[in-house]
Amino acid sequence: MEINDKKIIVNANIITMAEENQRHQALAIKDGIIAALGAESEIAHLIDQGFSKEDFKGRTILPGFIDTHEHLMATGFQETSVHLDTVKSIDEILELMSERAGMTPEGDWVYGSYLNEQNIREKTMPPKEDLDRAVPNHPVFITHVTRHMCAFNTKALEILNPPLDLEGLDKKSGSPTGVIRDPGILTFVYPTMSKITTDDNKFNQIFAAANMALNKGITTIHALDGGDLGQGDMLVICNNLHRLPVHVVCYNQTMDIKEVKDLGLPRIGGCICADGAFEVHTAALFEPYFDEPENYGALTYSQEEMDEFILAAHGEGFQIAVHCESERSIEQVLWAMEKALTKLPRNDHRHRIEHLELPTFNQIQRMAESGIMASMQPAFIPPFIGEKDMGFYEALLGKTRLKRVHPYRSILDAGVPISGGSDSPVTRYDPLKGIQAAVNHPNPLQRVSVFEAMQMFTSTAAFSAFEENEKGTLETKKFADLVVLENDPFNVPTDQIKDIDIHSVFVKGKQHFVNNISDFG
Repeated sequence: MEINDKKIIVNANIITMAEENQRHQALAIKDGIIAALGAESEIAHLIDQGFSKEDFKGRTILPGFIDTHEHLMATGFQETSVHLDTVKSIDEILELMSERAGMTPEGDWVYGSYLNEQNIREKTMPPKEDLDRAVPNHPVFITHVTRHMCAFNTKALEILNPPLDLEGLDKKSGSPTGVIRDPGILTFVYPTMSKITTDDNKFNQIFAAANMALNKGITTIHALDGGDLGQGDMLVICNNLHRLPVHVVCYNQTMDIKEVKDLGLPRIGGCICADGAFEVHTAALFEPYFDEPENYGALTYSQEEMDEFILAAHGEGFQIAVHCESERSIEQVLWAMEKALTKLPRNDHRHRIEHLELPTFNQIQRMAESGIMASMQPAFIPPFIGEKDMGFYEALLGKTRLKRVHPYRSILDAGVPISGGSDSPVTRYDPLKGIQAAVNHPNPLQRVSVFEAMQMFTSTAAFSAFEENEKGTLETKKFADLVVLENDPFNVPTDQIKDIDIHSVFVKGKQHFVNNISDFG
């Protein structure tokens, strides 16, 4: 990664995030590191030491954003697919997929992404017969916006050949409909699709995704990739870290401890999915879904399997992260972590529970007592939960449980650190959108301040990867990872934070102007 030599930035609104309301007007960068901060008069003498000087015209500078939960390979894959997030009917889906097929060599895959069937007239994923008529000469793979459900045409099913007893395989009269959901999409679909994708294509995908992140002011991404969901993917990422324009913290999503040790990684997990997703009714609940009274969701692993994995990983000294959307999976993983910590006490492990969308208040308190962090995605709120009244989740959960949905205020008040992410491609990279969502939570009792929301994507995010001495705040001797904004998020109406334009991004002192960053290099 290239670095600039010596530069002084002046006439800037520099928000350090080291302390609330701590601001400076000037900043010096040397060899990719912050060399000085303060008033312009305090660091002007550096000009005599060969520092160049640049006027930032009052723009706001913050620590570069950190996205602590995203999927690099999946993001690149979905971004290069046909986007189906605005379609209103299956006919529109078929038309778009047919258009892409017309530009694709016969026999090659045609991909669609970002489909939310609840937003289309039919309220269902497209059946294989419809996809066959629209795209007769190509295999078709369409992923749900949550990535916990997908649809194939017949050619694609013939290539994948899923077993008829695959859990999550939808069938009609004994034959596959083309739709596969949890847990089969996790245990079979993604691993199989990864095996038939070349390493060159995988690199193109991660490079595209890294540049997408940079365009949103992100200087570090936590890549939750590989493992059972994409065998070999993490090796591709690790081998190409030097070619990417952002820092990458790697989480290999596997329970295979040897694989992680062979990669030389200090952490394990990510979307090791203890349960599924609310939107497809597979997040594991103590009480049934309000709109499906016989459905409690599903746990992916037994308690014994989770206990064994977490104890072994904890014993190896790994930092552990596990996907738990709801209370029953949270209980399974929290209980396993508590037992491992009792048997093998370890200070400052910083184990993480990913998502934590519907914890009980007792679980939050126990996380605080055990030093377990929350890795959450506030940007989920507007599209999935309901921006104003949580109407979407009320339909799933009823009124009583809504007070525990994304309970940021309760989690912070209990002393549990929260790091922020996008879960890209579930929601696209956009820390400002996540910050705005946390500040404007539809439940007023769970709102946080702008500073607290900003910490999720800066200082606490760095802390979550043991990188607080290098990143997350603007202080001397830390990386010159900066995001330059056209406005101050602390001084605009809170419903306009997401609309602030990004001027440029610095990664270890190298400046990237957003308008010149191409997703494809």
